Amino acid sequence: MPALARSPIEVALQTGVTLRGVSVGGEPVGHPVIILIHDIDGDIDEFGSLPEVLGALGYRVVAVDLPGHGLSDGDDVDPLVCTAAVRELVASFAGVRVGLVVSGRSATVAATVGAGEHVIAQVLVNPILDAALDDGSVRTHAIRMVVHGDGPNIVGTETQRFFSHLIGEKMLVFNASMAAGPRMLTIQSTVQAHVELFFTRYLIRPS
Repeated sequence: MPALARSPIEVALQTGVTLRGVSVGGEPVGHPVIILIHDIDGDIDEFGSLPEVLGALGYRVVAVDLPGHGLSDGDDVDPLVCTAAVRELVASFAGVRVGLVVSGRSATVAATVGAGEHVIAQVLVNPILDAALDDGSVRTHAIRMVVHGDGPNIVGTETQRFFSHLIGEKMLVFNASMAAGPRMLTIQSTVQAHVELFFTRYLIRPS
């Protein structure tokens, strides 16, 4: 099967900021979309070939640089501007079931978007609870899988702190290699299989 091509995309926010990134895969009517949100101070390159891997499963996959990152507008990284951008990006897919893959500190925002915004299933990679990204929004319910490299005993780790912060259905997946970041989602076959099964089971499932 030939590799899926990346198409450049731009998303103009109400604030006047333009987010830039890539889109992979088709867009069947009513079919779910998966949005990839990188860590603060990172960019979409941290996901490696994950857009193509998920696109090959039949999803439309969207990955954009947050404001002040990569090719998107903004010279400075403002955590609250990034938070607002994630919310508006998710809202732009109103009426479609949304999946998220979120890395690091950006996962703080993911804890506050959920079923009410049609964000059904989330994969959170090495999540960190970051007070700078907390805009006071209420935590919401979603089905979440936390993939981490903190070790089989997470007592006292960032993973435990974040996992305890989440509400709703949640599960943990540990793999030592995940300490290297979200790129490992496509390098470690067992972890990739977990992610694929997770989205197939929960994102496509009818409400």
